[in-house]
Amino acid sequence: MTIHVRRFERGAEAQFVMGLEWLFAPPGGRPVDWDNDRAVERTAQLLDHEGVALFGARSDEDQLVGVVSVYVDILSVRFGRRASIEDLAVHPDWRSRGVGSNLLAAARTWAHEQGADYVFLESGLARTEAHRFYLREGATHAAAAFRWTGGPTR
Repeated sequence: MTIHVRRFERGAEAQFVMGLEWLFAPPGGRPVDWDNDRAVERTAQLLDHEGVALFGARSDEDQLVGVVSVYVDILSVRFGRRASIEDLAVHPDWRSRGVGSNLLAAARTWAHEQGADYVFLESGLARTEAHRFYLREGATHAAAAFRWTGGPTR
């Protein structure tokens, strides 16, 4: 069995978004305001952006079995150029078969080719299996992540 990782190009937006569905299964969840059509539109915008790469992993039978997105996003005073992996999703039937490792390697390689000094990834607290995977892949558990959605409140 060989995993084939290729960068997504225009016209494949819906396929990438389809792969994100694997993130919504437990222990994950569908974002409250999820809109599939809006996600496809955003994906099309990203595919035109120089600082973004979307990759898909396919089986020998050309079945989509995983996706990842990576963004070169900020220049940090402390750490240098950062790249963020925003989405890494593997079809449940294909987990623990090298798909995630291949996607992570492709994303990290691309990020470093774009000048990133480090790659950042945040993962939901409930995703303990994913966390073990990232640690096996050489990541360090370096920070807690906090987020605000919507506008400022007082």
